[in-house]
Amino acid sequence: MLGIKLKNSRKTRAAVAVIGVLLLAFITVCFFPGINRKAQMEIASWQSQQEDRGKVDVRLLRDLYQGTYVLFLEALQRKENVSAADTYLEIVSAEEAEGKDTVEELKAWTEGIVSEVGRMFERIRSKLDYCIQVDGVVNKNTNQPLESLLEWKQGSVAEGELKEYYNNYFMLKFDSSGMMTVEPIYNKNIDGDSLIKALGQIDREQEIWGNVEEEYRDYGVNVHLKKPFDLTVIYGIPKKSDSQIAEIAFEMGEGGVTTDYWNMLYAYGKLGGAQLLYVVMLMLTAGFVFLMTSKSVWKTEISMERKGKAYFAEIAILGVICTIAFNNSFISAIWEYGVDSRIEVGEHGGLSGSDLMELFFVISAIYTMWYLSIRFLRPLCSMGLGEYIRQYSLFYQIYPWMKRKWISLEDEIGHVDFSSKSTKTIIKIVVINFLFLVICSSLWFFGIFVLILYSIVLFLVLKKYYDKAGKDYQSLLKGMNRIAEGNLDSTITEDIGIFEPFKGELTKIQEGFKTAVEEEVKSQRMKTELITNVSHDLKTPLTAITTYVALLKKEDITVEERKSYIDTLEKKSLRLKILIEDLFEVSKATSNDIVLHPMEMDVVNLMKQVSIEHSAQFEGQGLELRWKVPEQKVILMLDNQKTYRIFENLFVNIQKYGMENSRVYVDVTSSEDGVEIIIKNMSARELNFEGEEIIERFVRGDSSRNTEGSGLGLAIAKSFTEAQGGIFQVEVDGDLFKVVIRFPNVV
Repeated sequence: MLGIKLKNSRKTRAAVAVIGVLLLAFITVCFFPGINRKAQMEIASWQSQQEDRGKVDVRLLRDLYQGTYVLFLEALQRKENVSAADTYLEIVSAEEAEGKDTVEELKAWTEGIVSEVGRMFERIRSKLDYCIQVDGVVNKNTNQPLESLLEWKQGSVAEGELKEYYNNYFMLKFDSSGMMTVEPIYNKNIDGDSLIKALGQIDREQEIWGNVEEEYRDYGVNVHLKKPFDLTVIYGIPKKSDSQIAEIAFEMGEGGVTTDYWNMLYAYGKLGGAQLLYVVMLMLTAGFVFLMTSKSVWKTEISMERKGKAYFAEIAILGVICTIAFNNSFISAIWEYGVDSRIEVGEHGGLSGSDLMELFFVISAIYTMWYLSIRFLRPLCSMGLGEYIRQYSLFYQIYPWMKRKWISLEDEIGHVDFSSKSTKTIIKIVVINFLFLVICSSLWFFGIFVLILYSIVLFLVLKKYYDKAGKDYQSLLKGMNRIAEGNLDSTITEDIGIFEPFKGELTKIQEGFKTAVEEEVKSQRMKTELITNVSHDLKTPLTAITTYVALLKKEDITVEERKSYIDTLEKKSLRLKILIEDLFEVSKATSNDIVLHPMEMDVVNLMKQVSIEHSAQFEGQGLELRWKVPEQKVILMLDNQKTYRIFENLFVNIQKYGMENSRVYVDVTSSEDGVEIIIKNMSARELNFEGEEIIERFVRGDSSRNTEGSGLGLAIAKSFTEAQGGIFQVEVDGDLFKVVIRFPNVV
């Protein structure tokens, strides 16, 4: 029930609002007859004053009078190069405090006034004839003998062809001081006395200069603005051009609006009371809005909260502006619907039925727009400006979205990734700039000021980004300098804008530098160890050889001793030979100078052949080989000698460092991708190194270097494996030593 009552209440208020607006429009129209009568009385008074002036077109005479300034200046310029300021401006005195700026301003103003007068005079110049005399020199713009009138005397009558050609011709004379006299020679449709009075009043009013002399005197500049002097002008209005000149003279501005419009607007708006009526009715409509939203009147709560998703703040403001702008349209509607162009009341003394309905509809539409605008602005009084904007303003609602988009665009521009296409960002900037320029262009003259403001904002934005880019560049440069100085752990933490992608590249460079440095350090360490180990391994057999050679030189040694010494020398020399050969093999492997002779071979058979040759050593150490190999042959295209050396070095390594009385596992697996060989054994000593370290040159399983061998066995095995396209890996798990070899399946 409550919902139905509220719904009915809203419908009732809407109906009352419509009736109220229509009633206000009706009351407004009722005042129109009174406004018409009062305005017509004022217009009739103006017409009477115009008739009293002898039906003289003052506007035309004003244009002709001001034209004499233009003609006089042109006559002087035919003799010498002078400007309007040189001709008409006389600076009597100027206070030093004002300086030269005021004088220059006056000169520019004078030039502008004469230029504007010349533009207005050009509208009728080609439609009339004239003849001027300055310093005895005569100029005219017609073939008619107007110069014959220069000797015209008061009381004589011009005859002949001049009267046939012209409706009116009269003379203006300016003496040496600029005093003007008027001589109406022939006037077919103008009263001569009225002509003299009208031109005299125009001359006294000094409309062309106004009150400039008094205004600039307040600024400390004593200036005198002169009239034409020693000048005689005869104007002739041809019969064929009389109506054209009158029509042109009536026009005001380029829009074709006549002075009658402004006279009518003043008569109906100010004197007739139409403007006061409009203001009063708008105030009554606004009061009616408050009445329609009053809780005390309707005895119910009238919510000011926004309903739905419509936003009215901007629409309401636009409606208020439009209603105020309709002021002149409201006033002009009174005479447009009720008075014809001859400023006479309609045939029946009022409006016709159709005109009345049309006028009533126009007034109702204006009041409806005003009512709705005030109604949408009404919550301001109860909510306050902040809450009203939050609920009713569309701009407020879309502002966060616009702000996010702007911040996103700023971030996109400030972090352009030049490694990828930036076409999308460029298109966004161009489209935004285009839309703004379109808006500026649509504002006509005021668009210039908006463009000036736009240029200032654009300058500030570009300067901001330029400064930011310069600062980011300096941050990037400092970070690069730190890296160049050797600080490879240095990082750039700040946001460097468009240079942000360089962060990742610098990180890669740092990692590359670190890897290169670590490799170089490792290489240097290996070189040092190489020199040390080679020196030790070469020195040991050489020392023994030298010692036993010295012993052999003794004469008191027995045959058995000599034979023992020779056996020892043979072992040490063989040891030295093996060491040198290993060094030679490693050198070739390092320089990629290994020569291969691949052939088809059975890898499993080759491994068993190597194991048989070392079976005595395995049995002596209690090492038992456990084979897990395919039954069929495993054929690969390998170098037989190099592959034999690989397996031999592995078995020798097991003999040297493997745990006695333990098992050695040899697993061979064949697949479409290739062959995998795994050899595993337990170490006799603790394995306290990584798998890759044991492969390095001159690294042994025991750091004491007391065992036989060069320490190059695994390194040579790896080099020969990789030279044949294979992979050689060592894995350590506790004391379990594991070698994994993979060869591609190439036959």
